[in-house]
Amino acid sequence: MKKKSCVLYVLIVFMWTDTLSAQNLLLNGAFDTDIDGWTNDFITAEWVSDDGAAISGNGSMRVIGTINNNSMFGMQSDSLAVQAGYWYLTAGSFKTPAISLSERGLYYIEWYDNSEQMILRDFVDSVYGVPDDVWIDMDRYLKAPEDAVSAVMRLMLQSGASGQTDLPFGLWDDAVLMQETLFSHGFD
Repeated sequence: MKKKSCVLYVLIVFMWTDTLSAQNLLLNGAFDTDIDGWTNDFITAEWVSDDGAAISGNGSMRVIGTINNNSMFGMQSDSLAVQAGYWYLTAGSFKTPAISLSERGLYYIEWYDNSEQMILRDFVDSVYGVPDDVWIDMDRYLKAPEDAVSAVMRLMLQSGASGQTDLPFGLWDDAVLMQETLFSHGFD
């Protein structure tokens, strides 16, 4: 009995410390002080110091659409190295303020091969018409394709009805792309 308890204790400690050692591969996914590491040549974005999801605190990234015809708009992370065939925890939190025409949040993980060609685009999506002024959390485990060597995360919003003159906008916070460190290849 003592031997089983000791093995169980070691396994729990190993799992706990292994989970703690996992790191967010995204540069600046919490947006605590700025939006460094996130770009888009056609979209306006800015750091917001006084509004953020509960997990990480007050900072977030405000993304402002340039057109409003039921379009999607957003920012992309810097490219990051991934391991083919491994599982990754992906997550993000978004909010659509009541004064905005944004109606939906989603994020893409784009997987690239060593020729920098996109292999696959996985996406995680909210329902259309999310509640206003509420942080919506989304997450999903995604498996990197067998020939993937890098990935990019795109934090997107979708504007509401076309024909409006006001630009849509929304907030993103707590973006995560973290390699699963325990069972990356299943139980084999």
